[in-house]
Amino acid sequence: MSEEKAPSLPSTASPPPHKQSLIARVNTHLQTAVVPTSPGTTWAMAFASFMTGYTSAVSFTACYIWAGFQTGGTIQLGLALARLFSTPKPRDYTFQHPDQQALTSLLSFILGTSLGRLGDKIGPKKRVWLVSASLVQALCMLAAALCAKFSGETGFADSRGEPSWITPLGLAALGFASASLGIQGIIGKRLNTQFATALVLTTIWVELINDPLLFARKHVKSRDHKAFGIFACFLGGLLGRALLDKTSSAATLGVGAGLRVLGGVAWWFIAGESEKKKDVEAK
Repeated sequence: MSEEKAPSLPSTASPPPHKQSLIARVNTHLQTAVVPTSPGTTWAMAFASFMTGYTSAVSFTACYIWAGFQTGGTIQLGLALARLFSTPKPRDYTFQHPDQQALTSLLSFILGTSLGRLGDKIGPKKRVWLVSASLVQALCMLAAALCAKFSGETGFADSRGEPSWITPLGLAALGFASASLGIQGIIGKRLNTQFATALVLTTIWVELINDPLLFARKHVKSRDHKAFGIFACFLGGLLGRALLDKTSSAATLGVGAGLRVLGGVAWWFIAGESEKKKDVEAK
């Protein structure tokens, strides 16, 4: 009597990539973590440094506030509080425009960078988070451009005592610009590259000048990437101010929104961990 064959169980293995649906392949690609040491990531962080200079050029020209450098804003708020106790009677209890702008920038930056908590849950190096966060930055820049446009202000400060962007819409423009850089800061921090947060250059300058291989006549990653980031930030400030002089703060921020979209699209093409493993196995 012949033995009966046991019924075979359905296979649970996922289909090969070329047999997956388009949606499944897109989702798989988005869930891939990028490689922080890849050349693509290096260029993406250099672009982030460029956008730091570009965005800060607009905010500083308008109200002498660096949208991405919150050390100055924090100290400025401390000075505002000290003024309440140091001025002769009758004391000045007014919340002056520069102090309002410093507080707006700081709180907006904090709100923007707090989105990094969501990124930690999704995966700080996953492509889906990097693309999404970049598009949110683009929306912040677009909102800043619209607020600057309809504020009716020039976007050029006459002096430190007479800044622009003092209306509610002007303050909103500063806030959205600061929030965009807050998101950028946590992206850079989590990727942990030589560009650091791609915001604060003080630490990068210190590490660059004290690099043991500062004067080496060869490619040194720790030195070259830091120097590249500094140059990109400088170039962003230069081009941002040049465009600002030819157009307006609203137009310059609008161009920045478009650049942020391109930066988000770029994360799609940067090498992921799965691609790197395939390249290693092929070798």
